[in-house]
Amino acid sequence: MNAGTELVPEYAGSGPPAGCGTAPAWFSAALRRERHTGEVDVDGVPIRYLAWGERGRPATILVHGGAAHAMWWAPVAARLDPEAYVVALDLSGHGCSGHRPVYSVARWAEEIAAVAQAVSPEPATVVAHSLGGIVTSHAMTRADLGTRFRRVVLVDAPVWPDAAAPEQPLADREIRPHRTYATAAEALGRFRLVPPQPCDNDWYVEHIAWHSLRPVAPSGWQWRFDPRIFANPTGDHRITRFEGDLDRAGCPFAVLMGERSYLAQGARAALAGRPGIPLRFVPDAAHHVMLDQPLALLSRLRELLGSWP
Repeated sequence: MNAGTELVPEYAGSGPPAGCGTAPAWFSAALRRERHTGEVDVDGVPIRYLAWGERGRPATILVHGGAAHAMWWAPVAARLDPEAYVVALDLSGHGCSGHRPVYSVARWAEEIAAVAQAVSPEPATVVAHSLGGIVTSHAMTRADLGTRFRRVVLVDAPVWPDAAAPEQPLADREIRPHRTYATAAEALGRFRLVPPQPCDNDWYVEHIAWHSLRPVAPSGWQWRFDPRIFANPTGDHRITRFEGDLDRAGCPFAVLMGERSYLAQGARAALAGRPGIPLRFVPDAAHHVMLDQPLALLSRLRELLGSWP
């Protein structure tokens, strides 16, 4: 594992073609806030991250979900805490990070821990969404990794053994190469959330869709994520739920759910009678919480991180 180094951001660009919605002023200002990009090598694969604030302070690390990337978190990260060092990473096979022949929750967990070690002088706070929450749960229950985290907030993550699976099980997806689109506009027209849900904030969806694309030679566009991340050779549920034991967590953790998420009812049942684990809900938000209610999510995160544990 090597320390992070400064790099030219690969997510830079003029932005997506004109779309359906006009982004609010706070969103546009957040994206204009200065950020830098770093890299950590984990077993020969570069793991990229975006960072805001002054390095040298204890970091807050934001982890995306499956087939997503660091820019899902960028508008939230830029406003989360101006006095802190906030980092949003790309897991291998996602965003601007390198690809692997085979992916596993265990290896992704090591990537999060490696970034935490590289960017934070003290155990880091981790905020992890969806698949990122599954991976972080695995990390914090490993004796060799859990001590690198001060605390963890699991955002709409299926982290109990009988958690509901999405309507289209991710581990059952057909694994095939990405199609190449002639234009970015054509590709953006095919963008879909996984798992699927409606979202009224077209400007946020357009933002993540644009940064999900990469140009390919000689003239075309493909999705950034490696389709092999959905391969499931072991037959387990690693993409849809965490089946470990959170009682073995090496740090405190809290759970933050979208009130309309398909996981919300299960979270209430699973955490009933466990007052030591904070459970919060973001009103009028489904599974992709930051897309539905980004400012309410910010408010809940600031509340938790400012007063807990």
